[in-house]
Amino acid sequence: MKSGSMLDGTYAGDAAWNEWFARCAVSRCEEESGARLRRQVSSAMFAQLARYGLTREDACGDDPVAAFDSYFRLKGSREVGKPLKLYFAYRIKAEGLRMFDFVCGTLFGALSGRVHDIAIDWIATLKGWKPRSLRGDDGRRRLVWENAGDESVAELERVDSTDPAAFVDVEPLRVKASALLETVGRKIKAEKQSVALLYYATAQDIPITAAAVLEVLRTAKSRAYALREKAMEALRRELGNDEDAASPLFARMLLEVCEAALGEEVRAKLGGAE
Repeated sequence: MKSGSMLDGTYAGDAAWNEWFARCAVSRCEEESGARLRRQVSSAMFAQLARYGLTREDACGDDPVAAFDSYFRLKGSREVGKPLKLYFAYRIKAEGLRMFDFVCGTLFGALSGRVHDIAIDWIATLKGWKPRSLRGDDGRRRLVWENAGDESVAELERVDSTDPAAFVDVEPLRVKASALLETVGRKIKAEKQSVALLYYATAQDIPITAAAVLEVLRTAKSRAYALREKAMEALRRELGNDEDAASPLFARMLLEVCEAALGEEVRAKLGGAE
């Protein structure tokens, strides 16, 4: 998980995000809440910029928060054909999502958060480049900028190769993440696989009421919501002021441990549920 994931210590708070929904732009929010929102949005946007091989200097002073707000004013939901923010507000209410889970999953989730699309849209505006997804010989897709030239493509490849996990010993974090799942499981009286599923679904923006999720949890929709809330609260309680809580690498190891605990069969079912 990257910055802005469910473990991100920059979370602006429920009240600030509720205000953003009501006022439609960070700049229209009260000074204190606006400052918190600006920190979280800027952090997530610049992190995505770096992920795609660009620096803050490449933004040429352009405001990432303005780009973030503009995206929501201009984009609609493909599913229901209404403004994106209204669609998300509907989902939060209809699915009973906690604001924390929506922001740190749907908006800023590591692999499927909307911030990925927002950053790509921002870069395309800044640079006049056209993004394109290419499938490599290994079957995995990667992003290239169609009209950016070889130098920019090479830069993207260098960024991909400088994975921070390649330069540190991540095994202690992996062990810690695995122990965390077991501890939370004991606290909320749930199997390790169920805890892993709750965190994995939250990070990947998979509805907690999806049939594949309920099948693994062996519970009803109402119980699933309550169980996820208990799991998330137990996660925050167990980590407390632990310095690893805000570490993108630890968040990533937690996601990997969750994936391993689920197994290929369950992950395949979840892919179909999306």
